[in-house]
Amino acid sequence: MLTPGNRKLGGRRIWGFALPSGTPDVCPGMSATCRAHCYAAAVERYRPTAAAAYRRNRTRARRRDFVVRVRAFLIAHAVAVVRVHTGGDFYSPGYARKWLRVMRRAPRVTFYFYTRSWRVPAIRAVIEQMAALPNCVAWYSCDRDTGVPPGVPARVRLAWLATSDDDVPPAGLDLVFRIRRLRHRPVAPGGPPVCPSEDGVTRNRPVTCDRCGVCWHPARLRRFPLPVIESTR
Repeated sequence: MLTPGNRKLGGRRIWGFALPSGTPDVCPGMSATCRAHCYAAAVERYRPTAAAAYRRNRTRARRRDFVVRVRAFLIAHAVAVVRVHTGGDFYSPGYARKWLRVMRRAPRVTFYFYTRSWRVPAIRAVIEQMAALPNCVAWYSCDRDTGVPPGVPARVRLAWLATSDDDVPPAGLDLVFRIRRLRHRPVAPGGPPVCPSEDGVTRNRPVTCDRCGVCWHPARLRRFPLPVIESTR
């Protein structure tokens, strides 16, 4: 169901939950830009075992006991941080409400996610309830196609997907992600913060989400330079 870490997330501090990606039925808020550069869909193409696991997760997500099963999993594995949707997105209001219930029933677990489902009003209403929870960090994903959403709640942060050197995010963005071919180029000073695993800066060891914390750790949001957190596991 949930899996501990990966190359980007790091060790076992952060567990991820993934669904299939790249189609409107699982990513209803996707844009042409994110569809063209979807890393999760690429993973499914060259890792059939991962794709099969994501399909199993979608079947589980449709079950009536999904909330109970996820909460039991969190307790059994002593999960501290959950990255909701390393692939896929909130595909319906009902599914989003299931995750809302999980978050409410697991107040000691930190949940964070990036979503373009803010573009679907009925789903956005549920996401905003998640964002209001003290144990949830919500990011609205944006790009040239989506633009910046209007009326962003105070606790919601904005991430931008940059696809070219001239793809300059609007003012007020909290974090920038870059497509793979841009990541080796050092970021020009003075611009919006870029994910430190994608900013082209040479470091003694790779940056992973569990050691960085800017996306999920409340004390580290909006604080740079990175990384800032050392793993205890």
